Amino acid sequence: MGQGYSNHFKGPWPLLLLCAAIVASFLASSGPVQWMDNGMAIADATVGRYFSETLGASDHPLYQFFSTAVFEQFGIQVLGLLNSILLIPLAGSTYWLARNLGSQRNLALLGATVMVLSHAVFWVSTKAGVYIFHALFVVLAYALYFERRSGLGDIGKLLVIGLFTGLAASTHPLTFVVMLPLYLRLAREQRVFILLTVPAFVVGFLTAYPAMFNDLDSGMSLLQAARHYLTGASPFAPDQSWEGSMLRFDVMWHEKNSVMLLCLSLIGPQLLGLVLVPKDRKLRLVWWTLLFNFVFAVSFNVYERFAFFLPGVIFAAVLGVIQLRELLPNTRLGAWLLGLSALCSPAALLGMWLLYTAGAVPLPVHAEALPMRNDIHYIMVPYLRDRSAEEFAHFYAASAPVGALIVSDWIPMGALRSAQAAGILTDRSLMPCENAQDLSLYLQGPGAFLPRTSYCEGIKARFKLEKLVVGYQLLGK
Repeated sequence: MGQGYSNHFKGPWPLLLLCAAIVASFLASSGPVQWMDNGMAIADATVGRYFSETLGASDHPLYQFFSTAVFEQFGIQVLGLLNSILLIPLAGSTYWLARNLGSQRNLALLGATVMVLSHAVFWVSTKAGVYIFHALFVVLAYALYFERRSGLGDIGKLLVIGLFTGLAASTHPLTFVVMLPLYLRLAREQRVFILLTVPAFVVGFLTAYPAMFNDLDSGMSLLQAARHYLTGASPFAPDQSWEGSMLRFDVMWHEKNSVMLLCLSLIGPQLLGLVLVPKDRKLRLVWWTLLFNFVFAVSFNVYERFAFFLPGVIFAAVLGVIQLRELLPNTRLGAWLLGLSALCSPAALLGMWLLYTAGAVPLPVHAEALPMRNDIHYIMVPYLRDRSAEEFAHFYAASAPVGALIVSDWIPMGALRSAQAAGILTDRSLMPCENAQDLSLYLQGPGAFLPRTSYCEGIKARFKLEKLVVGYQLLGK
C-alpha cells in the first residue's frame, strides 16, 4: 500500500469500521421468530434432534447438529443471533484470505468490512440459516491453500483442506460448485497426492452418515442417495427435485426481481471483483471460483438466489478491494474513496429505501403479501431491523384463543413454529394448509384461523372466511 493509503488507514480505524459493521448485524437481527425457512431452522434446532433423518439437498446435517447444540447450551435468544456471531470468524477468515493474497493489514480489514456490509452477507447474518456457517469452511479452505507460513507442509495442507471440504459438504451441497476450481488447481499441482483429501473429507462428512445410511436402508441405491443429496431427487418423491431449477438461463428475465436481488450484493467494490479478470495467478483462482458461483446462483431458479451467491460475494469483496486499490490514485483523496467504498452498499440501499418511503420511486413487491411485513424493508434493507414475524406471532397469541388451530402455508408457518419454540404461541395447534382435512372439532370449539389465502386455495373452497384485522377465521359453509 502506498504512503497516502498508509497514512489514512493507519491506526485502529479499519478494525473499528469492521467491528461497527458486525455490531450493526447484531442490532439488525430478526430475533428468534422468523419467516419461512429461517423460522423453520430455529424451530428444528429446538426439537433436540441432532442428526438429520434423510440426506436431501435441503437437509444440512452439520448445521442441524451445530444449531441444536447451540440451543441446548445457550437457548433460543443466542440461536436467533447465531449468524451475527458467526460473522466474527467469517470476517477473520476473510481477513486471512486477503492477507494470503497479498493485501496489507488495513486493506485486508477493509475487504472484510465490504464483505460484512454487502447485501447477501448482511441479510443472511440477521436471519437463521445455513449459508454463513457453510461459507466459513469454504473461505478457510481457500485461505489455507494460499498460506505459506502454516508449517503444515503440502501433505498437512491437503489433509486440512479435505477436512474443511467434508465439513462444508455436510453443511450444503453448494460445496461442489465453489470448491471445484480449488480442486482442479490442486489436481494439477499435487497430482496423485490430492487423494489425501479423501480420508480427511470422510472425517469431515461424519455428521451426514446417519442420514445417508437411513436413505440407503430405505431402499435407495448409492447413486440415488448421491442424487438425492445433490439435487433433492428421490424415487419416493419425484416431484421434489431441484434438478429442473438449475442452470435456467431461460427464465432469468421472467424472474428478474430475484436476479436483481442477487445483483444488490455487487454494489460497491464487489462489482470490480467480478468484472475485472486479475492477472495474478493466485487472484485468478479466486476469480474463477467467484465466476462459477455467480453463474450457478444467477441461473438457479429459486427466489433466494442471493443466498446461494454468498461465498462468491465474499470472494468478490476481497478481489474488489484489491482491484479498486490499483485503480485509485495514491493520494489522500484516493485513500478516502477507498475507505468510503465499504459503505457503498448500505448507502445505496438505505438511500433507495428513503426514496421509496417518500413515494419518489416505485419498487416491485412480492405478489403474495405477508401480514405485517413490508417486503422492501424486509428484503432490500437488512441494515434496518425487521421484527415483522414476531409482531405477527404476537397478534395471533392475542387473538387466537387457547386450543385454537392456525392453518398456514409454508412462509407464515416458519414464524408460527419458531414463535412456539420461543414460548409465544403455546397451547395453539398448527397445521399446513395441505394437511387440513376435518376441522370440525376446532370450528365447533376454540376456532380455526388462516393468516392469508395465498397457497391455500383448497381452504378457500371448503370454508367460509370471516375477515379479521390480520387474516381470517374459518367458518363452516
